[in-house]
Amino acid sequence: MICNNDVKPDFKKAIEKTNDVLVSSNVINTFPFSIKKVIKEKTNIVCRSYLKAGMYGIDMNVFGSSDAIYHDLDGKGIIFYNDEITSKERQRFSLNHELGHVLMKHDLNNKRMYDKYEIETNFFAAQMLMPEQIINELIKRGKQITVDNLMSWFKVSRVAAQKRLDTLRKIDFSNRSLNEKIIDESILLKYKLFIDLIAPKRADYYDPYMEEELQSERDSWY
Repeated sequence: MICNNDVKPDFKKAIEKTNDVLVSSNVINTFPFSIKKVIKEKTNIVCRSYLKAGMYGIDMNVFGSSDAIYHDLDGKGIIFYNDEITSKERQRFSLNHELGHVLMKHDLNNKRMYDKYEIETNFFAAQMLMPEQIINELIKRGKQITVDNLMSWFKVSRVAAQKRLDTLRKIDFSNRSLNEKIIDESILLKYKLFIDLIAPKRADYYDPYMEEELQSERDSWY
């Protein structure tokens, strides 16, 4: 692994790319979801198992990852994944990770940026599988965010849940632009049923962000 401590991960870009998919996708309606369907919907990339790599003239033994890897073959993007992994949760994270490389337009030949890209795509995958907007809403509703709870709610692996906890608060949700707040609210609205199933909203629930937006609307009347 080549380390370059001078280049910081772009978490803002990663969350923007993730949020765009979460809001616009027609195949994501709840969690967990089929990442293969998302890849098909959002890209021209195909997903193939490691065992089928030979059909493309590729020696699967040269893959640098035991989980999944993106490969450009004569201008055609392919994500090869290890379908022998018994954990489908781990497989989903790996495929999300590779999608992050694609959507963030990482130059995978640039070894100097390897560490930065890996951190960004881990953040991307964690946000896709366990959106922080939803987690923040669950916290507001009194839920405790633990590895076990994330595993239960979002059907992710223990490693993925821990990565989510590690990447929480990389984005300051208390200092969001108006457009960013609109995106955040769109995510909460789209996945409201999922949120309500985990933590039904109490009658005395109060959302300060909603009150802030209502006051802005009132101020515009004058």
